[in-house]
Amino acid sequence: MALVDTLKNFRLDKLRFRSKDAIGVDLGSTAIKIVQLKGAAPHWKLHRCQYLLLPNAGPEVAGPERKVQAISLLKEFVAKQKDHISKNAVFSVSGNSVIVRFVKFPKMSRDDLSKMITIEAEPYIPFAIPEVNIDFHILGDTLEEGQKKMETILVAAKKEIVAGRLDVVQQGGLTPSWIDVDAFALQNAYEANVGTNVKETVLIVHIGAFVTTMVIIESGVPKVVRDVFIAGNTVTKAVQRNFQVDAKQADALKAKAVLLATQEEREKAMAEQNKEALQMSTVILPVMKDLLAEIQRSLDFYLSQGADRQVTRVLLSGGGCRLGNLTGYLTQELRFPVEILDPFARIEGAQSIAAEMRPLFAVAVGLAMRREGDMG
Repeated sequence: MALVDTLKNFRLDKLRFRSKDAIGVDLGSTAIKIVQLKGAAPHWKLHRCQYLLLPNAGPEVAGPERKVQAISLLKEFVAKQKDHISKNAVFSVSGNSVIVRFVKFPKMSRDDLSKMITIEAEPYIPFAIPEVNIDFHILGDTLEEGQKKMETILVAAKKEIVAGRLDVVQQGGLTPSWIDVDAFALQNAYEANVGTNVKETVLIVHIGAFVTTMVIIESGVPKVVRDVFIAGNTVTKAVQRNFQVDAKQADALKAKAVLLATQEEREKAMAEQNKEALQMSTVILPVMKDLLAEIQRSLDFYLSQGADRQVTRVLLSGGGCRLGNLTGYLTQELRFPVEILDPFARIEGAQSIAAEMRPLFAVAVGLAMRREGDMG
């Protein structure tokens, strides 16, 4: 979904592909993930994959400094590429400056809704309309109390966040061609793995450094989209507080941590006198319980919309999903399968990418699948 509206000195509705290729650029809070694919669905081939770690991305680092680091990394990346690299960059937005709503509008043509969208959208957007870029995607027609309506995904993003990301991409030496939303990029990556004929309902939980994005997909249609702010950095801060260490030391401890989800696992750690495992699990578990509550809230909201609704499984991605035994803990608590999403599973030429790195690229892979002619 592209965000269309007018920014000062830049028209987002002019963002269109200038070639068939594009690179997906996931501008994360601690790292930039870049993916370039060749081909088209369902036959994708990996052409380029890069993980660019911000040199100083601790929780105390201010946004402007992160932006400078990101621009520098992108410039360096572009300069080093000796073979063909598409300059068309597809990037995305998420967080509390991005609103996704599922709205039923009166039946009208797409052109008519485009002309009226700022008026029609106003009741659903908690920001002043002049402050946001707005776009929509029509899912289909429906009847409500005898009236013809159309189910629509409405997206609004604050112009400030969009402009900031445009700056990073442009100053980094790339040409912005499409602006997406993290949740929809995750849907792209998921569908590339299972195909469009699979009719299951899944919840994807993408645990980033500062934001966790959740999207429930029912037979190829997003039904719930939420961003919450219990993420990897929340765990890091908890470890910092309890062990009196800095952010880098906390991340190192977190990388070795394992959630002791069951009584048997805790008893085993005690029998082995593994005090560090017990301490780390005790510190991290409350954060994971808070995240579990948000996951359950998303599931409850979806399930409340119809007696026949059910979720088949949960898929985890993002750096935060690498926490030891997180899938085991969530499977136990949610009582249905929780798995790690591998966005490269059906992409040719991706065999060399380490298993522990693959989930981090879920958004970037989804972005890289955007092509000329996509309608959002």
